Amino acid sequence: MTGGPRLDGQVALVTGAASGIGAATAALLAERGASVFATDLRANETVFGHDVTDPAQWEAALAACVARFGRLDILVSNAGTAAAGRVAELSLETFRAQARVHVEGAFLGMKAAVAQFRRQGSPARGAIVVVASVAGLKPVMRTAAYGTAKAALVALAEATHRELAATGEKVRVHAVVPGGTKTPMTEALYDDAYWADPANFAALPLRDYCRPRDIAEAIAFLAAPETAGFPPAALVVDGGWMLSNRI
Repeated sequence: MTGGPRLDGQVALVTGAASGIGAATAALLAERGASVFATDLRANETVFGHDVTDPAQWEAALAACVARFGRLDILVSNAGTAAAGRVAELSLETFRAQARVHVEGAFLGMKAAVAQFRRQGSPARGAIVVVASVAGLKPVMRTAAYGTAKAALVALAEATHRELAATGEKVRVHAVVPGGTKTPMTEALYDDAYWADPANFAALPLRDYCRPRDIAEAIAFLAAPETAGFPPAALVVDGGWMLSNRI
């Protein structure tokens, strides 16, 4: 059993859980004792089919989670896509698609989760963790659409946390901000030669890229009841990427 805060008795819904950061997060939360309801656009025998841009599908996913486990304590809003391209060359549809998945998808999830937290008791209690990106904090070449959506996601998380705290509700909303992480999504943007070449990471303090498990550890930490006193944060997990001249 790994170390870190325990999640015994907690129920977590993780979106984008079929691969990458979402799959690593679902596995780690389960290791820490949580009951995990995994969703993804790509359904399989262990992952519930779920388009996060569809309000009706959020209702269905949450209803299925509560039917299986009886409640919801943690939402990890991780589902996302990537689109590379310079602003002058991007289509409006590509730009809008990034906002729909990352921002609207998280917005719908927050509303659904908070409503469920309120049904479970007063004051409402729970944790929401959204997965953003360093591209939303510092400009990265050819990621204007993706980075803009991720920047909005950080702002959404911080605003939601403040609003809920002002009502006396015990719902924490955090953003985890990964740097360069090798996942199926990023492997589609950068070929194997890029990830295999140490020169691409020599400028980083840790001289290496992040793995999905690294990001999952930060998510599990912020979601745990034991860290409820941790202030709302955009927690950067990037191996020092933002300190380098590689972006």
